[in-house]
Amino acid sequence: MKKRTLVIILIIVALIISISLFPGCGKKKVPEKEVAEPTKAEEPTVEKAKVTPEKEPEQVPEEVKGEEKVFELQVVAVKDYSKINIEKNKLAQYGYNTKITTIKKDGETFYRLRLDGLYTYSEATKLGEKLKDQFPSIHEYWVQKVR
Repeated sequence: MKKRTLVIILIIVALIISISLFPGCGKKKVPEKEVAEPTKAEEPTVEKAKVTPEKEPEQVPEEVKGEEKVFELQVVAVKDYSKINIEKNKLAQYGYNTKITTIKKDGETFYRLRLDGLYTYSEATKLGEKLKDQFPSIHEYWVQKVR
């Protein structure tokens, strides 16, 4: 009887130690701001975070009439750097040059993936729609005036 009790105590101690050494094995809480949407099996999951631009976007920018190349196209904004890096690498495989920028919002850092280069407003919106069709993990895009 004493041996059986000792074995049970050792098993319990071993379980407690293993739980303390591997805390990431349990369920993770998903913050309310992030929404995971289903994607194809081969696509990595990208949790979207709503990030408002530095300033409110205009309905139809006045510069559209002149079609100046003063806009950047942003396709992803998330809090997890590894997820933004996965998207950057995926776009690079298809020949899209991108850059990662950061913004602090309410004390949290958001990583934004933007295509390199400047576009006219119409070029940026056409490319944004093309990327939404081509990549299931890209659900929306932002056209941001930078100059």
